[in-house]
Amino acid sequence: MAGVENIKEKILQDADLRAKEILEKARLQANEIVEKAKQKAASRAKEISQKSVYDVSEKKRIINSIVELEMRKDVLAEKQKAIGEVFDKVLERMNNLEDSRYEKVIIDMLAASAESGEEEIVFSESGRKKLSSDFLNKLNKTLAAAGKKGNLKISDETRNISGGFILKSQGVEINNSFEAIIRLYRDEIEPKVAEIFFRA
Repeated sequence: MAGVENIKEKILQDADLRAKEILEKARLQANEIVEKAKQKAASRAKEISQKSVYDVSEKKRIINSIVELEMRKDVLAEKQKAIGEVFDKVLERMNNLEDSRYEKVIIDMLAASAESGEEEIVFSESGRKKLSSDFLNKLNKTLAAAGKKGNLKISDETRNISGGFILKSQGVEINNSFEAIIRLYRDEIEPKVAEIFFRA
């Protein structure tokens, strides 16, 4: 029986040894699995962190782009406002010319725009007051010297224009008010004004 006991003992020792080996192997595998899981978790955490950093930097980039776009819009609006103020100032200066200078400008404009020399001139109330009593005489002499009939007449009618005049002939009106002239040439002149105004 000692042999059976020895065999049992041997089986139990082998089993114990085998169990220890299996446990050690399982422990090593568990450690390996835990280590791999930690590495995977660390890698995933790094990815998430990088993605978060990327997301944050992407959000910053988008916000900066929006801010820059808004700033450009504001700067452009201010430039447009400044250009508008330049044209407003020109109109104001034309309307505030000294009476004799205003009259000279009007005579020159009428000499250039009168077709027949027999048209009727419509002024604003304030524009008419800036003209001298011999304005019409000077104007018609200027037209005659240019080879046109010198028979322009000042209309009793007035218009709501700030300066300049409206020339009427046979139901046709030509608006030579300062506002209309500035409006007519603004698109052509504005790029040049902007270039001068905003040279960097």
